[in-house]
Amino acid sequence: MAEKTEAAEEGVVVTGTRLPRSRAASRRGDWNACTVHDPMQRLSGCKHLVNPAAKGDAGIAAARLADGLALAWQGDWDAAVRAFDQAIALEPRRAFAHLNRGLAYQRNGELARAAADLDLAVRHAPHAARGYYYRSLLRRRQGDIRGAEADAARAVERDPRYEAVLD
Repeated sequence: MAEKTEAAEEGVVVTGTRLPRSRAASRRGDWNACTVHDPMQRLSGCKHLVNPAAKGDAGIAAARLADGLALAWQGDWDAAVRAFDQAIALEPRRAFAHLNRGLAYQRNGELARAAADLDLAVRHAPHAARGYYYRSLLRRRQGDIRGAEADAARAVERDPRYEAVLD
């Protein structure tokens, strides 16, 4: 029986065919993975975004990002913002840092600053759905329904899996 359960967890059965689960979806685990909202609160799945072992400023910036995430997960939003500030000072075009600082500002109720950072996250990574997704949520919260819908559509264009969380 245990073998059957383990096999069932490794795939999804559709019309009699076993399809493997998406590895990316398994690694991601959640739409909030690798952000200040990550329910798992683990950096181990974020090595592609946060690599403190990188050389030079990239490594230092990644270490500050890791610090910021850890501080946010502890609920210390002001300290998290300061850590993200340090990462951005070293690598101003790192979209992931702007995204997380924007989310931290949003948790602090600083919506104008959050919007500015989410704009920068989208500008520095226009191919990434996640920036559009989070900006759509903020715009909706601020009453900008057209802007929210446009960003939601952009997120889905870049990654159709976002349609499931934007409905």
